[in-house]
This record gives sequence, structure tokens and C-alpha cells, in this order.
Amino acid sequence: MLGSTRLGVTLNAAAGQPRAIIRPAMREGNRSRTSDWVAALRALYTEGPRELAVLDDPAALELIPTSLARLVRTGARVPFGLRALHRTIGVATRGLSYGVPLRTAAIDDAVRRSVQAGTEQMVVLGAGLDARAWRMPELESVTVYELDHPSTQAYKRERIAELSPLARAVKHVSIDFERQSIVEVLKDAGVDARKPSVWIWEGVTMYLTPAAIEATLDAVDALAGGGSRLAMTYIPPKFARPWLRAIGTLGGRLIGEALKGRLDPDAVRTALGRRGFRVESDDAAPEWAARFWPDAERAHVKAYERLAIALRDVDA
Repeated sequence: MLGSTRLGVTLNAAAGQPRAIIRPAMREGNRSRTSDWVAALRALYTEGPRELAVLDDPAALELIPTSLARLVRTGARVPFGLRALHRTIGVATRGLSYGVPLRTAAIDDAVRRSVQAGTEQMVVLGAGLDARAWRMPELESVTVYELDHPSTQAYKRERIAELSPLARAVKHVSIDFERQSIVEVLKDAGVDARKPSVWIWEGVTMYLTPAAIEATLDAVDALAGGGSRLAMTYIPPKFARPWLRAIGTLGGRLIGEALKGRLDPDAVRTALGRRGFRVESDDAAPEWAARFWPDAERAHVKAYERLAIALRDVDA
């Protein structure tokens, strides 16, 4: 591997193979704080404003911290409160927040296509506070494997304990990155590499090094049978103006989740193609908004993040 470059990183054989990682390293006992805000935005765009409510995720309010849930509930009680939250958060994040519900809705569509084709297993890499297993009735015949850090999973299981999943089964798969691999733990949990699966990697790759992204894709390659579909979000190298990228990087470092992985769309297509995945679509928030939001809102949506959806040939 010495001197070979993949996804913009040179892998040194002397340093050993990079480990597959699904989320940035966190201190023991801590969990991902970005998951709180992502789930809070899902809650906001479930409650309204009506023409922007692209999701139906009642579990989100149960998953997020009380302070964030109170903010959404207060907005729902006040006339135009949810619209004010929508616009205020959008302005504060320079339009970044608008992409969260839109990307989730776009991924939901990809999941539905897989389920309609007969897929019965779904893997969520870096599941965080993802609630698809509790909110998507289409998953009634699907076993969902949620892979994440034990600390994030412990919080989630406590918050969602009284809710019944709509999926056939939910398996919380914890991993110790120092001793285990994604392939090992998912095989032990029951993922069948001979059958098609749908893989979700939402809002994670930007926190990982290119080497870790490659290693995780290798794990997907090892477990995804023919007919599998992967939905993977990422940010390109020039996803925003330089000063805004600098602020985003600094903010991530302050909460222990620094932005690291910036991927070129052509490199993503090549990396997926090398593993037998054909990219069906690779687009960004403006395209998602054109599908899900009214014309008046589309001008505010920025192309920070991209979503690549790729299908593996049945004969792979």
C-alpha cells in the first residue's frame, strides 16, 4: 500500500492499516453532541411549519435533551413560532440547518426503494439518534442494525425505552475500536453478507480522516451482498467560503468533533465503483429542496453537503 493514494490520502504500509471508524473519537462516557442538534432539527421539521414538514418523526422529541425539546414544543404553541425557529436557526447556520431534514427525507426515499426491492436488513453506521426504526412503517419486515459508540447507544436506549419500533427488530451493536472491527461485530450481530442490505452513513464522514472513510467502505464492501444500496453523505473540499469553513472547523474542535474528511465527488464515485457500487445519484441540498420544499424556500438552501446513493450489482 506504500505510496498508493485513495480519497486524497497516502496510506503508509509501515503505519499499518487504518481502522474503520464510524464516528470521531470521543472521551469515555461522552456521546456525540451533534446528534442532539440533528435530532432536534428532525423534531422541528416534523412539527412544522406545515409546508416544510418533510418528516414524520415523533420519536425525535423523546430522544433529544429536555432543553431542546422544550424549545420545539414552545415554538409549536406560539403563533408562527416554528417558522421563526426555522428562519432564525437557518440564518445562524448560514443555511446549513436546512439541509438536515432534506437529506434525511432523501435518504428515506432510498431506503424505501431498497425495501420495495425486497431488502430485509438495514445497517446505520454511526446511528446517533437516528429513529428510522421507530418512525418508518416500511421497515416492518426489516431488521435494523444500529452501530455506534456505547455511550451514545446507552443514552438513546434509555430515552427510547418506552417506544415500540416499527421495524421487525432493532439490534444495537456497540463496538470497541481498539479490539474489534465493523465486520466482526456486524457478523456476530447477524448481518448476512449473502443477502442485500441498505446502508446509511448520514452526517458522519466529514468528521473522519480519508483513511478511516476508506477502511469503513472496505467493511461495507465485505458485508454488502448483491443488490445492496449505500446512502452516504459527505462534504466536498470547497463546501463553503474559506472563512466559514474555518469557523466550522474551529467549532467542531471545540466540541471534540472536528471536521476532517472533505471528499471530491469524482473520488467518491471512484471509491464506490472500486467496490462494485454504481452511483445512482450524487446531489446536494438545492436538489433535495427542489423535491421537497416550496419554491419560496429554495433560495435559502445552500450546497454544503452532498448525498451519494449507490447500488451494488446483484451479481457482485
